[in-house]
Amino acid sequence: MHREDLILHYLRDRMPGYPFDPTIDLDFIDELVDDFPHTNLLDEIKAFRWYYDNRPADRVSNLRLALRRWIARSSSPRR
Repeated sequence: MHREDLILHYLRDRMPGYPFDPTIDLDFIDELVDDFPHTNLLDEIKAFRWYYDNRPADRVSNLRLALRRWIARSSSPRR
């Protein structure tokens, strides 16, 4: 299974409350892969999920945007 497929599977089946849409999320994940090539995206998505105690949809109104920001922050160089 390819990295993108693993991420899509995780969002669809393991992320509580995630508004999975195969058309949108395929483009979303492709863009994340292109924008953050040296980041383990699945690990970051899991960290995001558990940071919110397995209930990110209760605390974040736009999960895709919140995930992108989470990954961008984790990928930026530390000072």
